[in-house]
Amino acid sequence: MALEEFIVAWSKERPAWQREVMRRIAIGEVLTAGYYDQLVEDLVANKQRPEPKFGLEQLPHPVLEDMAVRLVSIQKTKHVNALESKNPLTFDPLGLTIVYGDNGSGKSGYARLLKRITRARHQEEVYTDVFRDTSIAKPTADLVIRIGDKEEPLDWPESSRPELQHMLFYDGACGNSYIATDSDFPYRPSALFVMDGLIDACVEVRNRLDSKLMENGEAANVLPSIPEEARDTAAGRFITSLSGGVTVQTLDALIANLDESSESISELKAQEARLRSADTSKERQHLTRQSEKLAALRNHLDSLNTALGNEGLASIQQSRDALKTLEEAETVLARPFDSAPLLGVGSSPWKELWESARRYAEGYAYPGQVFPGLAEGSRCVLCQQTLEEDARARFARFERFVKDDTQVRLKEARRLYDRQIKNLTDLSVLPEAVTNNLKDLEMTHRNAVVEIRELLKKYEKTREQTRKALASPGEICQHGIDPSALRTYLTEASSAAKVTAEELANPEGIQNQLVALTAKRVELELLVQVKNSRQAIVKEVARLKEREALETAKSAAATGAITKKILELSEESITEVVRDTFTREADRLRLERVTIARTRADKGALLHQPKLVGALQQVTLPRVFSEGERTALGLAAFFTEVNLDKSNSAIILDDPVTSLDHVRRGLVAARLVGLAEKRQVIVFTHDVAFVADLKREASDKGILIAERSVTRSRSNEPKPGACGTVHPWKAKDVAARLEELRSELARIKKECSTWDQKKYEDAVAVWAGNLSETWERIFSQ
Repeated sequence: MALEEFIVAWSKERPAWQREVMRRIAIGEVLTAGYYDQLVEDLVANKQRPEPKFGLEQLPHPVLEDMAVRLVSIQKTKHVNALESKNPLTFDPLGLTIVYGDNGSGKSGYARLLKRITRARHQEEVYTDVFRDTSIAKPTADLVIRIGDKEEPLDWPESSRPELQHMLFYDGACGNSYIATDSDFPYRPSALFVMDGLIDACVEVRNRLDSKLMENGEAANVLPSIPEEARDTAAGRFITSLSGGVTVQTLDALIANLDESSESISELKAQEARLRSADTSKERQHLTRQSEKLAALRNHLDSLNTALGNEGLASIQQSRDALKTLEEAETVLARPFDSAPLLGVGSSPWKELWESARRYAEGYAYPGQVFPGLAEGSRCVLCQQTLEEDARARFARFERFVKDDTQVRLKEARRLYDRQIKNLTDLSVLPEAVTNNLKDLEMTHRNAVVEIRELLKKYEKTREQTRKALASPGEICQHGIDPSALRTYLTEASSAAKVTAEELANPEGIQNQLVALTAKRVELELLVQVKNSRQAIVKEVARLKEREALETAKSAAATGAITKKILELSEESITEVVRDTFTREADRLRLERVTIARTRADKGALLHQPKLVGALQQVTLPRVFSEGERTALGLAAFFTEVNLDKSNSAIILDDPVTSLDHVRRGLVAARLVGLAEKRQVIVFTHDVAFVADLKREASDKGILIAERSVTRSRSNEPKPGACGTVHPWKAKDVAARLEELRSELARIKKECSTWDQKKYEDAVAVWAGNLSETWERIFSQ
């Protein structure tokens, strides 16, 4: 698998934002500070970014030689530095194009533009005219490129072609990227520049995240201090484990524990003080009495709930309904007695009279006999007359009526209902004992006492309403009073007081109680602080949530995995061929006994340090190499990359021989002319001697030379960037100068007969001066 394919496959394992960075770097975009700022904001907000299209088509890849990419022209530059030209800057698609321009002529403006659109180890912004353009002005230019044999127009930057990345650019900054100032040799296969850019982008992202983390840390909110005794409480654990995942509902639920607490801080302090100072025996008695009073209150609530709770009231209603039903049944049974001699047989007074007669008969008149004695000759126990047959039959019917099951159940229902009414009537909702108990418990169980008194008021109101309801035929209303929470509290409090009293029998128990009371008090005090600091805690949770997002984003921007992958890819891609190529290029520039030795990986870069072969001392090359030699080393790396590029596309160099001596300038000129045999070579320079070297080498090898010049315009307001197709006098070689001198001499001879003496002398003086310069040039070369 080719290196480019490895990079694309690996990119699919990275987050979407990193693939987007790789895509932008691959097509030559400069990632601005604004881009990084927005990227960091999106990462922290966990904003989903669109899936980027990053593939082999974005990466430069080998192409056939007949698809070489060459530059034809640049024109209509707008907001590109201060460039202004009526004529295009053209380039010969074959051979060597030398673009000469003095300092300030605009030559470097065109070079920077080409650096921006081609493949260069170092990128920079194309600035507008800082003295005229606004910050929103965008540099634009019209270019013509040739891909193979086909010319295509290109309006930069609106349209772009990935093939432009096959053209290679070099300047001093690129040279520094090939060999860093600390003499690391960073040459690697060109496709890895995407990985380099990703490392740089991750570093930029992490730097911004570090700044935000620092700001986040400085914005920490003041939280309640946690006493040692409260660390294991719910409030203590909440504060110590506060994080961005805490919800406001959790905080409010914690605060609700304070509002719902049945004990107050003052009560707990009083209990602590009493426990520390009180007589143990008296305190035990006090707690025992408290336990009994709490239990008594619980029992009283139980009795009230039995009588006035939903079940109790429902029971009274059921008894009332059952009694009514049985009374109606009794009326039906008594209907046969309607024809009796006397009215009211079967009524309640009659039944009372019958039962009285029964007691008299069984106790006095006919003891031992079953009432009513119906033997012949029996007498009525009321009138004491002898009972005739009709009277005995009537008495038998009366007894059957009284002993009927309905009568039995009616009697029992009436007894139950009367007992319930009596209980309700005799019920005291707030007897004196309860009043006293509540008063005695008010200091230690204030909240519970308040709730019990409110509950008792509800019971008293229910009692009165029920009594009124019993006086009418309507239904008895149920009021839904629920004492279960208070009953549970009273039960637990009674048991706790009893246990505490038992613990007071030994000093260890007293200490345990003090510890428990103190912990409870401290927790309540901490809850008060939490409630008062609610707003600060909510802000702190938001800050912690942001911090967690920042740390997550920073972790995603770690460079370790990228560095490891670059190391793997570099080891696989830098072959002996690459090393041999560099060695040959170094030899051409007379960099002796230099090889490449891998040192280490640093943020994705597989660093190679030039090493002196055969050195007997351990020294670093910066201690040995001069500035010129380091420049030559950067050029050797560039020529290595050019040599490995099989597309034979254009190479563009801007002032490549700065700091080189005349010998190495000649060597660089010879190398460039050699490259021009197969590819387009464009050199921007202001170095007259280097121009002469290039022309001489090209002439010797028969390479076509295209002269181009960039000057400042000759208008009222001179502007840089005016383009020409010939070099100025200072940049011409000897042959061109001699040809121009011959042409100028012929013109003077032809036209001098019409001149005055001064004009003639001025023209001859200029011609003679140029002849002198040419003579000096001949000797200097």
